[in-house]
Amino acid sequence: MINKALFLDRDGVLNKYIPNNYTKNLNELFVFKYVFKILKYYKNKGFKLIVITNQAGINKGIINYKDFILMSKYLIYYLRLDAIYFCPHTDEDNCFCRKPKNLLLKKAMEKFKIDPNLSYFIGDSYRDLLTAKSLNIKFVLVLSGQTRLEDINYWHYKPDYIIKNLKYLKDIIC
Repeated sequence: MINKALFLDRDGVLNKYIPNNYTKNLNELFVFKYVFKILKYYKNKGFKLIVITNQAGINKGIINYKDFILMSKYLIYYLRLDAIYFCPHTDEDNCFCRKPKNLLLKKAMEKFKIDPNLSYFIGDSYRDLLTAKSLNIKFVLVLSGQTRLEDINYWHYKPDYIIKNLKYLKDIIC
């Protein structure tokens, strides 16, 4: 069976992005109010809901691994996510899983038998866009995170769609 998926970045898409900082524990994890309802809609439409997130704060010692796992379990349960794939490395670690590299996305696609032509990657950064484009997945940029609309003028590749936040995803994907 071939599946369709919404691949989602975490910070700035599902929860509040904290500039120049990290979401370190459940007390700092502010999930946007509209996220549960919109993800439930897509879950009921048969989409797999998979988070692909960079979390360098783990390797930097800023985010406690147990706290990260607790936040992830909370999100999986509360938002009915199918999985969370994360990279704990920094850019300097030069790993294969940190976005914009696509190892995590490939693993998720393989495990859940995802058809890229039926799927979307929703993110708030150029890294997210590059990750999606590397596997020919349509990219939806949300402006609820780290990117401002004017930033896109400097990007070599452009998003397929741009929305204010996840609440407006239904305008693109029915």
